[in-house]
Amino acid sequence: MFWLLFIALTILFGSLGMLLFQPKRSLVDRLEKFYPKDAPHEQEDQNQNPNNQAQKRSRSLNATELKALLTKFSKNFTSNRHSTKWEQKLEAANIPLKTEEFQALRILTAIAAASITAILKLPLPVVIASALIGPILPPIYVKRKIKKRLARCTTQLPQALGTMATSMKSGYSFLQAMQVIAQEVPDPIGTEFKKTLREINLGIPLEEAFANLINRLPTDDIKIVANAIIIQRTTGGNLTQILDTIQETITDRVRIKEELRALTAQGKMSAWIISLLPAILGVLLNMMNPEYFNPMIAHPLGWTLLGVGLVSGVIGWFVIQKIVNIEV
Repeated sequence: MFWLLFIALTILFGSLGMLLFQPKRSLVDRLEKFYPKDAPHEQEDQNQNPNNQAQKRSRSLNATELKALLTKFSKNFTSNRHSTKWEQKLEAANIPLKTEEFQALRILTAIAAASITAILKLPLPVVIASALIGPILPPIYVKRKIKKRLARCTTQLPQALGTMATSMKSGYSFLQAMQVIAQEVPDPIGTEFKKTLREINLGIPLEEAFANLINRLPTDDIKIVANAIIIQRTTGGNLTQILDTIQETITDRVRIKEELRALTAQGKMSAWIISLLPAILGVLLNMMNPEYFNPMIAHPLGWTLLGVGLVSGVIGWFVIQKIVNIEV
């Protein structure tokens, strides 16, 4: 059984690795193959190491075939509207996967979860539950990554706007100031500004490029900055002063959010303690004295009381979360 479990985990993580670590190529990356500057080096490598080149092509071919098979299979479960929505979410999370590949990843997760629970000889309801929970895990990961990335974007944005304003005061143009941000600021601001610059250099209008930036970083602060830049480019005005004003506004918002996070930390911790304490106490009582806790599990009235307690605990958790989550 151990070897079956090991084989299942190896197949799962091998498939996930081939899907996740083979990056999606952008338009600029696809254009690079037409540049002749790397051709002599590639020819020299092929002459020196033909076996290595053959092995690399074989590995690339296997990964490509697997991705193509999973993509073709998952297209049957993805509509155009659903595909567009997930494409935007994957862009916002900076995950180099297509929508079809992500859906294939969800299918693999469901199969792997069901296989592992079946190999461990767990009850059939557990196997069914794991197969149903498996496809939910990748979207949860994407959602958490988007949340962290947007929070990091909100923290980086005031510094980036200050750097842009200072660069423009020093004589840089707007695009040159964006280039400074793309080179000096880490992900996500630097990465997304670099993508926007690439789009502008490829001939995409400025308005459309910033609209794509808003789709990749859907925060209110980015919307304010993008709309202010578009309006200034259309009607004119002092862009440096506009950036300084937006920087001060966003800085004050970040400061207020940090203060609110510190003030509401006790309430959030209380929500988790109140929600988990009854379950933990129930498990401990059952472990210390099963006979004392047995009527709660064996009698229908006990199941009713447990259900009422669970529902009331969930309601209390949501009420506390509603109280402590304050929008700024």
